[in-house]
Order: sequence, then structure tokens, then C-alpha cells
Amino acid sequence: MTIRLHSHHWLDVLYNDVRNAPGGVKDAARFLSERRGKSIHYESLRAKLNGQEGEAMTFEIADLLTEWLSQKAGGVEAAHRWAQTYAMVEHGLTCLDVPPPPEGGWADELKAIHEKVLKVGMTVGSLNASTLSAMADGQIDADERSALYTLFMDLAVLAFRGARNASRVQC
Repeated sequence: MTIRLHSHHWLDVLYNDVRNAPGGVKDAARFLSERRGKSIHYESLRAKLNGQEGEAMTFEIADLLTEWLSQKAGGVEAAHRWAQTYAMVEHGLTCLDVPPPPEGGWADELKAIHEKVLKVGMTVGSLNASTLSAMADGQIDADERSALYTLFMDLAVLAFRGARNASRVQC
């Protein structure tokens, strides 16, 4: 059986994040059973996450998995990734998790902007290299597409963070 594991398909993103969270699919199934008051076996959940024929992931379950992921160590970032991918790929909408600034903003917003611009330059360099590598054979495979998608999203988050810094610079 082939399993899609790419960052440009929302169900793959959700499956990867559930698998990689502490406790994985088994703990997620236990959580769902408790929260819904309706038992779900972890293999049934895995089948839904794999998109196996005859199995469907409902938004109710995906939303509960978002809650479960946000409770896991480091899960806050992963909790929304599937929804961001769904919005972007399926509907052309953009929603991003932008990490919060330090309380009260940065002591030196200009320095913070400068640091973001340097990070943007590094990300653009990685994007250039990845694009050239991916297009060398005249086509982009699923792994290359996934890597490019991730780099573009990283760049978007940096842009929003920089814009936030710029909005706080005192004139």
C-alpha cells in the first residue's frame, strides 16, 4: 500500500502530524474515543488518515485531532498545519500561524526587521537551489513539490513577521 506523505495534501499533513506526535495514532484514537463518547480503534483511525477506500475523515474528527495535537509537546505548530494546507490547496485561501512576538514587542524593532530580512535571504537561497534542482529534469516530483511548498510557506511566515515588526517601528 502506498501512503501519501507530502506537505501539499491536507490529509497527509494531518496523518504525519498525528503519527509524529507523542503517543501517535494509538493515543489519538484513545483521545477521540473519550472526547466523542464513541469508540474508535486506532487501525480505523489510521485507515481514515490514510484515506483508504471506504474510509473518510470527517471535519469533526479532524477538529478533535487539532485539539489533541495542540495539547502535545510542540503540537501547537502542527495542530493547524493540516487546516492551512486544506485552505490553501483546496480553496486558494491563506491562513498562517505566525509565532507571537515577545511581550511588548522587540526592544529594537529595526534589529528585528534586519534579522528577518537576513532569514528571508537564506530562505530565498534555499528556494532557488531547491527550484533549480527540482526543475533540472524538466518536471517536479511529489517530494520536490512538497519541499518547495514548505519553503514558500516558511517565506510567507517570515514576511508576516517582518510586516508586524515594521508596523511597530516608531517614526
